[in-house]
Amino acid sequence: MERSRNTISIILLVLIAGFLQADQNLLSPNFPILMKEFSITEKELGYISSAFVFLSSFMTMVWGVLSDFKKRKLLLLIGVFVGEIPCFLTAFVTNFYELFFLRMLTGIGIGSIIPIGYSLIADFFYREERGKGYSYIETSFGLGTLLGMILAGLIPNWRIPFIIAAIPNFILAPIFYVVTKEPKRGQSERELEIHINSNNYQTKFDITTLKKSLLTKTNQLIFLQGMIGTIPWGIITTWFISFFIFSRNIPKEVATFMLLLIGLAAVMGSFTGGFLGDFFEKKIPGGRSLVSGFGILIGMIFSIILVMFPFPSEFNIFIWIGLFIYSVLLIQFVSFAGPNVRAIVSEVNLPEDRGTVFGIFNILDNIGKSIGPALGGLTIHLLENYFLYSKSESYFYTLVFGMLFWLPCSLIWIFIRKQYVFDRENIKKILKERAP
Repeated sequence: MERSRNTISIILLVLIAGFLQADQNLLSPNFPILMKEFSITEKELGYISSAFVFLSSFMTMVWGVLSDFKKRKLLLLIGVFVGEIPCFLTAFVTNFYELFFLRMLTGIGIGSIIPIGYSLIADFFYREERGKGYSYIETSFGLGTLLGMILAGLIPNWRIPFIIAAIPNFILAPIFYVVTKEPKRGQSERELEIHINSNNYQTKFDITTLKKSLLTKTNQLIFLQGMIGTIPWGIITTWFISFFIFSRNIPKEVATFMLLLIGLAAVMGSFTGGFLGDFFEKKIPGGRSLVSGFGILIGMIFSIILVMFPFPSEFNIFIWIGLFIYSVLLIQFVSFAGPNVRAIVSEVNLPEDRGTVFGIFNILDNIGKSIGPALGGLTIHLLENYFLYSKSESYFYTLVFGMLFWLPCSLIWIFIRKQYVFDRENIKKILKERAP
């Protein structure tokens, strides 16, 4: 009965995460419509996008600290409603200022899902299966991203997608709160399992312990690879479509669908990577690190080959099939690290610190995502105006330059492999000492 209840809770958590993620991609496809309707420019829309990302990232830290000593299922319920109510109301805005205000409120709520969700996953799954658990939620994030792009891209009225994305969580979040039994922090740690089940062990948030967690070398290396490894995603998602429009004369709709295929491959990579990480970790100490590092390196190589391929301006069925197979089989490698990063963070941090550490990780992760678009735009400008490359060449070299950030990211995993095993054993030792 308990196992079935936890399974239902995990399914609900994954669904909630997906619909929250969908909201983040509902605005940008409709920028031209919004500029015309509200008499604004790209500058104002840029303010909204930047402020939304910043506030959402900052709030992950706040939600993360709260999740380390408050009931997480209640916090998630509050976070969902704080995010989805303004998302729903966005469909009824009448001016730019209302839009800006509601997007900020939405960002506050959306910031809750990563630290709370990751912390819950760590207590729902035993250490050796956490890659699988994180692959579920990472896959949900990816599918949510695709759902948002599809809703915003296919529905003519830009307001309706906000309603569609918000309503499901008004139903799912209360069900999750009622169905879910709040997991005890550390209940999936085998060193503590007997004592926690007999209520002989209690955890509490301790700022001193948290400082020690942040000084953990594995955390520092994970933070570093995250900042570097997300720069390519910021560049790709921003400039990929324009590259194929200018360099291959491919229509915007076709280029957008190409990006969707790559997004689908990334989703599959997040799912596959978690299971592979679990498998190799059982075979080799530090196996998750090998899966992540090699996956990023291989994915980088095949991503560069993709932008080098001379696609024609008109696609036929064979090109689409080939692109689909290529993306699903090869591009997905670059996403293998996602669920394994979360699994490693959960294993090298104490149960009462995980939410906070996940919040910090998300903030630093978003630094790379926010740097990518600006760095890409500056690189294109410099190549075209100062080095006198054509627009097509400027876009091409910018994409390749961005993807090369995955090279140092993959090399960092060499150091993570050795350090991760050492820090994990230290956490096991502390948990054994704590047990009554």
